[in-house]
Amino acid sequence: MAEFISKSVSDTEAVATKVAQRLQGGDWLALVGNLGAGKTVFVKGLARALGVSANLTSPTFVLLKAYDTGHKVIKKFVHVDCYRLDGKEDLMDIGLSDYLNQKDTVVVIEWADKIRGLPDKTIKINIDYRPDNQRKILVDNLNL
Repeated sequence: MAEFISKSVSDTEAVATKVAQRLQGGDWLALVGNLGAGKTVFVKGLARALGVSANLTSPTFVLLKAYDTGHKVIKKFVHVDCYRLDGKEDLMDIGLSDYLNQKDTVVVIEWADKIRGLPDKTIKINIDYRPDNQRKILVDNLNL
């Protein structure tokens, strides 16, 4: 498990860039953290590092957004927000099944703690508040 301390938005984005450099098509990322912890900031940094040029926003109300990337291998970036979902069945109902086992796609799930049964090799990212407006970012299941 890798641990990082972020003191700013740019620090969080830099950690996301490090993670992006290690991703492969077919990877799933599960983000966990309290409201306002920086999950969406992390996802924006990840998307930018993979070549997503669209303005990324949290899909809290639409639940799932898919973006084309400028990456040579990872062609799709799927961003899911599970804040209003009740379980894995809801994920399939919103269309995530269209992206299962796609070797040119990365799936990033915010509020992943609301969903059980994610793939075993899911990369887990936990973002916690620290004193002085800092964040502790833990990355598990990925060699950094």
